[in-house]
Amino acid sequence: MGFPYGLDEDAAFMTTWLELHRLEGIKKLAELSKNFKKPLQQKIKLQDIQSKTTINLQKNSLLINGPGLFDYLYEETKKYQLLECSFKNCIDSIYIIPLAEKLSTKIESINACWLDENNKNIGINVTKNKILMGEVEDYFHILDGQVFLQFFNNAKHKKNLNKNLKLKNIINEINSAKKQQYLEESLKPNPIDWDIISNLAKRTFVPASEESRNRGAGGGDAND
Repeated sequence: MGFPYGLDEDAAFMTTWLELHRLEGIKKLAELSKNFKKPLQQKIKLQDIQSKTTINLQKNSLLINGPGLFDYLYEETKKYQLLECSFKNCIDSIYIIPLAEKLSTKIESINACWLDENNKNIGINVTKNKILMGEVEDYFHILDGQVFLQFFNNAKHKKNLNKNLKLKNIINEINSAKKQQYLEESLKPNPIDWDIISNLAKRTFVPASEESRNRGAGGGDAND
């Protein structure tokens, strides 16, 4: 799919994390793969987003841009202790969740909200040991393709937030106990989505032959 080295592993982590937590990571990857050249082609440049409170993703996927953006936002949070910003023209907000979960080992809390496919305000609160996902209070207005984000290093900074992002009707809670439960139940992606990904993967397979095996390639679906 054209991912640079390193970002391919980040994308694999994000996809697997969503699938593990029943958030359809394989389905989302299958959807992107049908037209992956356009959404995955462009990478956001750091010089284009510095000192901006609104970052235009230009409909480029977070699967390739998310890790770098969150690294940058983490560094900004370290400097100022509190950060509020927005993404616009975001086509795959669901990747915010694994990105935030990974970053939560470094800072105290991350909040985010966006519109889901049913046009409902969906919000998350991510801390080191727990993720809460639910609807956002009605007064919080957000546009289609927009993601509102809050990062802070200490609870005392919450009083300085410009917007109060409160969750209601919690629809999902992810903690260490649930992670273990989901892991034990194993990954069972939808066969239709899995076939799409498998067919894409086959483009990279080395034909099984005596020569390829002598050189260390597995052949078939045993390829790295």
